[in-house]
Amino acid sequence: MSEERDTFVSKKLAKMSLAEKVGQLLTFTWRGAMLTPSGIEQVTRLHCGGLCLEPYALETCKNLYWGNSQIDQNFKKPKDYFTITNNYFAGKTFGISITPEEYTNRLNMMQKIAMNRPSGIPLHMTIDFEGDFKNDYTAGGIRQFPGPMGMAAIGDVKLTQKIGATIAKMLTAIGVTQMYSPVCDVNINPKNPEIGVRSFSDDPMVCAEHAVALIKGLQKGGIAATAKHFPGRGDSATDAHDVLEVINAKKKRMQEVELVPFKAAIAAGVKAIMTGHSIYPAFDDQFPTTLSEKILTGLLREELGFQGVIVSDAIGMAAILKKWPLPRACALAIKAGCDTILLKADDESRSQCFFGIKQAVEKGEISEDRINEAVTRLLRMKYDQGLFQTAGKNDPKTTLAITTDKKIIDFSRDVAEKAQVIMRNEGKLLPLNPKKKILVIEQRIPYEFLGKDPYHHTHMFCEQMVKHSTNLVLADTAFSAFEDEIAECLALAKQTDLVVMTNYYARIVKSGNNQLLVKKLKAAGRQVVVVTNNPYIEGTTKEADAVLCNFSGTPDSIRASADLLFGVIKPCPTTKVPVKLGAQKRTTKKLKAPKKSTLTLSYC
Repeated sequence: MSEERDTFVSKKLAKMSLAEKVGQLLTFTWRGAMLTPSGIEQVTRLHCGGLCLEPYALETCKNLYWGNSQIDQNFKKPKDYFTITNNYFAGKTFGISITPEEYTNRLNMMQKIAMNRPSGIPLHMTIDFEGDFKNDYTAGGIRQFPGPMGMAAIGDVKLTQKIGATIAKMLTAIGVTQMYSPVCDVNINPKNPEIGVRSFSDDPMVCAEHAVALIKGLQKGGIAATAKHFPGRGDSATDAHDVLEVINAKKKRMQEVELVPFKAAIAAGVKAIMTGHSIYPAFDDQFPTTLSEKILTGLLREELGFQGVIVSDAIGMAAILKKWPLPRACALAIKAGCDTILLKADDESRSQCFFGIKQAVEKGEISEDRINEAVTRLLRMKYDQGLFQTAGKNDPKTTLAITTDKKIIDFSRDVAEKAQVIMRNEGKLLPLNPKKKILVIEQRIPYEFLGKDPYHHTHMFCEQMVKHSTNLVLADTAFSAFEDEIAECLALAKQTDLVVMTNYYARIVKSGNNQLLVKKLKAAGRQVVVVTNNPYIEGTTKEADAVLCNFSGTPDSIRASADLLFGVIKPCPTTKVPVKLGAQKRTTKKLKAPKKSTLTLSYC
């Protein structure tokens, strides 16, 4: 098998032009579900190797990535430079709620376009599907699961493996070939704003066990798993989308903590590893991992023996962009050891990155052997998945049958029920008394991250609460309530006996969450029950009387929480919070409600 594969890949590589090889190293983004000239030309003219799918968000448009333009205004264009067509839709042109079977048709169409290129190379179709608020496809009733910390809370590695297999079954039917998961970061810093519940635990062995289980489930199901963010961002106190952090951990500590899950993932045969945008002076005091030959080639390849595909995290994050212009960063990353660059931009920066790498090869800064090495790894991964035979041939009827399979639906609900922990119950408010008048306050989950259908919509929690009691007053707020919404909730609370509210945390929402509303309600003398996805203080708050943590802002978890609040289901006795919480003291800026109804959201 490997001999046949290597012969096939060698013949394919020998026929490729330099431009085709460089294109293979780029993973561009396809937002929304429309086939546009821009989306097609990044495949046909820039020869990209893969697409990162974000059908949850907005149609591909003129946009900033986390508030930054990725175009290098000082880029020196070579003689053969060209740009591809760009889209100029408004940045709030939301994507449609596309069904799994129709999305299968769209991915088939794009794969056929790729296969009709002179190179005849299929695309790797990648997606984030971590769980909680990190699911990049949510429409059509596709089942979602609690994130890593929820899996670890249940504590059953066989269940984690089954979750991976179930996700793979759904996504491969649609046409997805790779997942940017599992998160292998050991979240030892409870102040970490970026990782948090995306990590399995603060225990490296727990992280390793569940990461391996998830990898096995995904890869047996045909998905190439991607362990991230190497060598570990669990001790970070910042978000790499905002700043470049220096993580001053000693080599010994990193060997005993951060690297443990990655070593386990490598031993389990993980197909890909994604880099983290941080500087680790213990290994390289000059470059972040993504640009560090010492870390990618020295540590990951030579010391740890990883032979799979190295994927950069999104190269346009501020951690990189504030110091290195994008075309330069791409060239440095490939030279350091990255095999594919993830670029989340819909503008001319795509052409700049393509030519930035190509020029570096033509000038001798990057050897063509290094390019060939990277392309070979990518082609091997595609060959092993059978994509040269199957790409573009997925059957939408099969997709519909899988995504509506009662076994999958029931399994998703079972996992959601298990991943529930009552963390506080002062005054024995739980289970709720349906005779009491209850004010239910539900955060509006950002529209971009909802399926926009009966299964996954803005008012899932309120809808499920009504199934248990009609003695309710229903209200909603922004993810972080505005001043007028807080005033309204305080007035409504006076008319009721008890407040039940959601206080989810999502790193993508920079305006915060509903901690301030909890504080205001308690100051007004109200009893407050909080449902949260986050066991840290941002979710539980200091003030709430009762707290239920479900580790997940996904449909089944939200509905299961409402059922548990009324005692219809019971907490699983073996489910436990898999991190040490302590006093949970945090130094944060003073909570302040936003004045205007404008969402502060960063796409990723």
